[in-house]
Amino acid sequence: MRLAQLATYSVLAVSAALAFGPTTAGAAVHKVMPGESIQDAIDAASPGDTVKVWPGDYIETHGNSAAIRITKSLKFIAKSDLKNGVKVRILPGVGNQDGILVEPPSPGVDPPVVGIKIKGFTVEGFPNHGIWLQYVENFKILENESIDNLHNGIFPTLSVRGLVKKNVSYGSLDAALWVEAAENVRVIKNELYNSPTGLEVTISKDILIKKNDVHDNTVGIGLYHPSAASLPALGGDGDWKIVGNHVHDNNFENTAPPGSLPSQLPPGGGILVLGVDRMDIQKNLIENNDFFGVAYVDWCLAVDCGSNPAVSQDEFPSDNKFHKNKLSNNGTNPSPFGGLESFADDITYVSLGGPNSANCFAKNTGNPINGFNGYQLANSCK
Repeated sequence: MRLAQLATYSVLAVSAALAFGPTTAGAAVHKVMPGESIQDAIDAASPGDTVKVWPGDYIETHGNSAAIRITKSLKFIAKSDLKNGVKVRILPGVGNQDGILVEPPSPGVDPPVVGIKIKGFTVEGFPNHGIWLQYVENFKILENESIDNLHNGIFPTLSVRGLVKKNVSYGSLDAALWVEAAENVRVIKNELYNSPTGLEVTISKDILIKKNDVHDNTVGIGLYHPSAASLPALGGDGDWKIVGNHVHDNNFENTAPPGSLPSQLPPGGGILVLGVDRMDIQKNLIENNDFFGVAYVDWCLAVDCGSNPAVSQDEFPSDNKFHKNKLSNNGTNPSPFGGLESFADDITYVSLGGPNSANCFAKNTGNPINGFNGYQLANSCK
């Protein structure tokens, strides 16, 4: 589904609010204690209700693909105290592939779920995604833990108007947190580590990434070309702001399955701008990444595009701003990577787009830019 379709679904969602959206009159609170089924409480709740879960380990026995599937507006709250080790843990049962899944009853057919809050859960050990949202409007994912969920940890996709804040996610084989085909999403104050990509964004619009601690991944923050996504390109994506993050020590061995796109990432990357446009990267602290602090790379230089003209016409990173960032001790120990390791530095630019790409760099502290073919990058940003 395209973002334009999401906008259409937003209109449909208003007319379907009684069925799928939040309600306030007569809203109830459903309590779940250890030994009880969370899914049963979810199924019994009406739109607008709250489901509160008390600390303990929960393994569902229904055998469905998702341990917890939510198809209506709800507040889904764990009574956890993570600082003191008191947790609500959702663990995989027989047949479970995903931890928490939020979607309409018939995804892509029914209007999106309007209004969802997921707070305080530990979701651990699922073969696919930890927390997965698709076709959802107005969502909040707050203060959760995703541990060793083997595809993506936290994965909002095909969704709009969301907040992902103060979560911890690690141990995935793709991305600890991936925002895909989404619009108007804020990603704030999360800790993301021990994954091929800590924080990934693809084919999205109006994204804010702010004050996250992204460390000990193969690549810290990956801003990737549409061809890296699992959905068709939308066109016109961009306007992503990456502000005030700490991106450091991303030298983690790449654990992605051999042959997959994530497996092609070299360790030691801070922020990778891979063939995307209109990124505003500012006021970040980027340090101790062995290959590069930030790298601007053409998609087709990183991945063999073959003879696909649709890709080759839009492979160059362009109209990007990189300003007021602090960089130190990056590019000092790169792993061999097809000769590109010779471009290791605080700021690395490997693009054939040249001056027409209109990328600018200003007021950054760090080593000189390691350019390509002697191209001199602009030193001011308007």
